[in-house]
Amino acid sequence: MSERNVGLIETVARMLAAALLGALALPAAAQLPAPNAAGISTGHVHLTVPDVEKHTEIWRLLGAEEKSLGRLRLLSFPGIYVLLTEGEPTAPSIETTANHVGFSVNDYDAYKAKLAEIGAAIFFENAEEGQILADLPDGVRIEILTDPEQEAPIAFHHYHLSVPQAEELRGWYLDVFSAEAGERRNLPSALVPGGRVDFIPARGEPAKPSRGGAIDHIGFEVADMDAFAAHVESLGIEFDRGPMHVDAIGLTIAFFTDPAGTYIEVTQGLAAVE
Repeated sequence: MSERNVGLIETVARMLAAALLGALALPAAAQLPAPNAAGISTGHVHLTVPDVEKHTEIWRLLGAEEKSLGRLRLLSFPGIYVLLTEGEPTAPSIETTANHVGFSVNDYDAYKAKLAEIGAAIFFENAEEGQILADLPDGVRIEILTDPEQEAPIAFHHYHLSVPQAEELRGWYLDVFSAEAGERRNLPSALVPGGRVDFIPARGEPAKPSRGGAIDHIGFEVADMDAFAAHVESLGIEFDRGPMHVDAIGLTIAFFTDPAGTYIEVTQGLAAVE
């Protein structure tokens, strides 16, 4: 057996062990799900907003619970945390590869009323199917999907990326995040515990890279950053930053960019937040 194959086997073994330990150690009140066999789950989405307090209140009205991790403020939903950085976004999310973020709700009328209360502009609505696409103030688009059987009033459902080659990019996410292949509305998806990444072919001009936009980056949580970093590097992917441990927030973090231009943060430690 070649040294490369031995190294890959050792990396996978470490990730499996980390995933098991992470699942056993996960607090009952944690918002993130147990990871997949590679130690990976959904994590967070990070937004650029002109007024953090204003947008904190918007997300609270949508159902977020505010938590903290060191100096980091977290807006918590089942399956994801929303983080806010103050600044002027370089573009609304619909002009970038990170087109929108989707949530499932159990009461369509209640959430349509919430969107009106926070001043969201509805872009598309299908009441029969319980679907709404709406633009929040300052450029973040969200999608609402209705599941009356869902226990939680609102939960994370998907990231939606606008990309030139949807099938090819799904393959990249399957490889990098050990995701499962899926489809939604005849379009490709990559599934990880807690949600999914959906891909829609970009129309017209290529979408802008997400970094600096209203949705600056999407995030995933890993159980073992060292093992994940070895896996990423084995695929020939270079990190934009990290991995590094940040004492002030108690997280190990790393950043890289997907082939279409979506900025991605990977964290280790969010799963322990109660």
